[in-house]
Amino acid sequence: MTGVRIFSAPAGQARFRRATDVIGLVVAAVGIALLVVAYPPTVFERSLDRFFGAIPHWLDPAWRFLYDVLGLWAILLVVVALVARRWSVAFEAVAAFVLALVIALVSARYALGHWPAVWESIKGGSRSPRFPAVLIAEATAVVLTVNGQLVRPLQRLGRWIVLFGMLGVLVTGHVTPGGTLAGFVVALAAASAIRLAFGTSAGRPETQLVAAALRELGVDADGLTVAERQSAGVFALNARDKDGRPLLVKIYGRDAYDTQLASKVWRTVLYQNAGPQLRLTRGQAVEHEALLTLLARDAGVPTRRVVTAGETSTGDALIVFREPGEPLVGAPASRLDDPLLGRSWRSLGLLHDANVAHLQVDLESVAFLDGEVGLVDFAGATISPTDDQLQTDRAQLLATTAAVAGSDRAVRAAVDSLGEERVAALLPYLQSAALRTPLRHAVKAAGIDVEELRAQVAEAAGAELPEPVKIRRLTWWSVAQIVLLVLAATAVINFATTIDWDTLWTDLKDATWGWIVFGFVLAQCARLTQATSSLGSIAADLPFGRVYMKQLATSYLNLAMPSSIARMGVDIRFFQCQGLPGAAAVTAGVIDSVVSNLVQATLLVLLLIFSEASLSLDLNTPSGDSLRLLWILIGIVVVVVLVLALVKRIRRAIVERWRTWWPQMRAGFVALRTPRKLAMLIGGNIATELLFASALGLFARSLGYPISLPDLLVINMSVSLLASFVPVPGGVGVSEFGLTLGLTSAGMPEEAALAAVLLYRISSFYLPPIWGFFAMRWLQKNRYI
Repeated sequence: MTGVRIFSAPAGQARFRRATDVIGLVVAAVGIALLVVAYPPTVFERSLDRFFGAIPHWLDPAWRFLYDVLGLWAILLVVVALVARRWSVAFEAVAAFVLALVIALVSARYALGHWPAVWESIKGGSRSPRFPAVLIAEATAVVLTVNGQLVRPLQRLGRWIVLFGMLGVLVTGHVTPGGTLAGFVVALAAASAIRLAFGTSAGRPETQLVAAALRELGVDADGLTVAERQSAGVFALNARDKDGRPLLVKIYGRDAYDTQLASKVWRTVLYQNAGPQLRLTRGQAVEHEALLTLLARDAGVPTRRVVTAGETSTGDALIVFREPGEPLVGAPASRLDDPLLGRSWRSLGLLHDANVAHLQVDLESVAFLDGEVGLVDFAGATISPTDDQLQTDRAQLLATTAAVAGSDRAVRAAVDSLGEERVAALLPYLQSAALRTPLRHAVKAAGIDVEELRAQVAEAAGAELPEPVKIRRLTWWSVAQIVLLVLAATAVINFATTIDWDTLWTDLKDATWGWIVFGFVLAQCARLTQATSSLGSIAADLPFGRVYMKQLATSYLNLAMPSSIARMGVDIRFFQCQGLPGAAAVTAGVIDSVVSNLVQATLLVLLLIFSEASLSLDLNTPSGDSLRLLWILIGIVVVVVLVLALVKRIRRAIVERWRTWWPQMRAGFVALRTPRKLAMLIGGNIATELLFASALGLFARSLGYPISLPDLLVINMSVSLLASFVPVPGGVGVSEFGLTLGLTSAGMPEEAALAAVLLYRISSFYLPPIWGFFAMRWLQKNRYI
C-alpha cells in the first residue's frame, strides 16, 4: 500500500468527539423506537414489499451480488486496517459489528416477541429475522465506523455500496422494507456510539500535504506552521510567500467541516443571528468567505487580501490570505486609542454600506491591519442583511470595543461615530443573547455587566431603555404565577383522588419498564418538534433554544388553562418580547395554534379514509340546553356585527388599528410562503403527532398490548382536538376519559388502558410542568417573556 493514500489522517493523530455523532446517535435511537412501535408491517409497507417482489426474478443474482458486496466491503475494510497496522481502526470496526448485532437482536426481541437465532442472524441465513435486517446492520455499522477514517473517494464508494446493498436486500425479499430501514438505523446508532466512545481523527492534513495542495492552487509557500489561534471547524496555518510576505492558510477539511457544521447548528440553537447559512460542501464555504472578503475590501473596509480559494483533488478546501492582521484579542487597551475606536465604527459602516452584515463581530474578527482597525473572518457574513442583522453587528462591535477599551471610551466612540439616534436604535440588540460565546466571555472577563452597559448607552444617547428592558411588571406576572400554580395543583389533586391506586399498581407491576422509559423519552422529544413548528409561524429567525424553553413554559401553563389558550397566550407574549410588533406577535400565536389543529384534523381525516383505523362516533340530537346556548352565541355575533356597522367611532377606531396592524400581520402570513418556514410549521406539527402517538403506543406495549400506529394517531388526535375546544385546564379528565375509551376500542382491557393512559399523561402532561416552571423562571430572568 506504499504510495496509495487510503486513510485521511496519519496514524497516531489526535482524536476528538464530534457533535454530529451525538445527533446521529439520538436520531438513530428515536428511529429504532419508532420502527419497533410501527411493527408489524402496515398496509403501505406490505404494498411496497409486493412492489419489490414483482421485479423480474432473473435479476436476482445481480441483487444478491450487491447484497454480498456490502458484507465483503466491510470485511475488506477490517483487513486493510490490520495490514496497515491501524489497530485502533480495526478494533473499532469489530466493536461496531458486535454492538450493531446486540442492538439488532434486542430490537428483534421487542418487535417479534422472541429472541431470534443468533448464528442465523449473524450470517444472514433463511432463518434470520425479517426485522431488522441484521446483516445490513452489522456490515453497515463497520462501513460507517471506518468510513470516517478514509479518504474522500473511498468514503463515496462506501456510501454507494451501502445504498446498493440495502436495495439488494429489498428486492431479494430477505427482509421487509421496514426491517431494511431498521437495519440501517441500528448501524447508525452503533457507529455513532463507537465514534463517540473512541473519538475520530482530527482530520488535519500533514504540513507536506498542505504545501502540495497550495502548489496545486498556484501558491508557493514556505515555513508552514500551525497557527496559534484555531477556530471551530477550520484548520489555520501561517506561512510566507516567495517574497517573504506573511500568509494565512485556512483549510476546511473533512472532519473540520463537520465540526464547523455542528458548531453552527449549536450556535443557531443558542444564539441570535448565529451566522452563516449551512452550506452543502466545504468548497461552497471557502468560496463564500472569499467572495464576502472581496466585497468588503472593494468597499474600502480594511481587511485581508484574498490570494486564492478553491478545492483540491484530495477534497480539501483552502482559502489563502495575505496580510493576516492581528486580532484585538490580547491587545492592551492603550493600543486602541480613541481615533482607532472611531475607525472601527467607520469600517463597520463601510461594510453595511456595501449591503453586507458580518454577524460574528468579536475580538477575533476585529483586527489591526496596517495601522487601521478592520474586520476579518467573513465566513458568517451575509449579503442583503435585514435591519435586525445590521443592528446586531453594531451591538456586537460596541461590546467588543468595551471589552478592550472599557465601557466609557467604547460608548463615547459609538455616540461620536453613529450619533445619539442610531445608538439608541441598537439598544434592543445589546444583550447577552446577541453576543457570541467568545465575546460574552470577553465582556465578562473585562468586568462589564451587559445590563449596566445598556443603561450607560441609553444615558449617553439621551434615550429611554427599550421595551424588552423595561419589562418590570413581571412582578405582576409573578403573582399570576402563584395563582396558576394553585390552580394547577388543585387540578392534579382533584384528578388523583379519582384513581384506584391498587388496581393501577396491579397492572403496572408486570409492565416492561424498558418500554416505559422509551415512551417517557419520546414524550419529551415532542417539545422539540413543537418549537420547530412555532419557529415556522413567524417571519423572523429566532434561536431555537429560546423557543424550546418557551414550549416548556407552555406545558406549565397548560395545567391551569385550556391548551390552545395557554399556547396562544404564551406565544403572543414571547414574540412581543423578542421584538415583534404586537400584531405580528398575535398573528404568529394564532397561526401556530390554528395550524396545529388543522394538521390534526387533516391527518385524522386522511387516516380514517386511507388506513385501517376507525373512529366510532355516537352523535346524539342536541338537547334543549345545547340549542339554547347555540342561539345565544349566534345572537352575540349578530349584536357585535350591528354595533360595528352602526357606531361610526368604533368602526373608525377598528379601521385605523387594522391599517396599522395589517402590514405587520401580512409579514407573518407572507412567511408561510417560504418553503423552509412552511416545512417547519407543518412538518413540526406532524412530527409532534407522531411522537405523542408513538409514546402512547409504547406505554400500551409495555403492558403487553401492541397497537398499530394509525390507530394510535386517530385516538390521540381526536382526543387532542376535543380537549383543545373544551374549556377545562389542560383537558384534565376529558383527555384521560377519551384516551382510555380509544384504547379500549382498540382491544385493550379497561384497566390496562387506564394504566397506559396514566403513564402517558404523567409523562406528557403532569411531569413536564415541573421543568416548565423553571423554564418560565429562566425566560423571566432573561426578559424573554
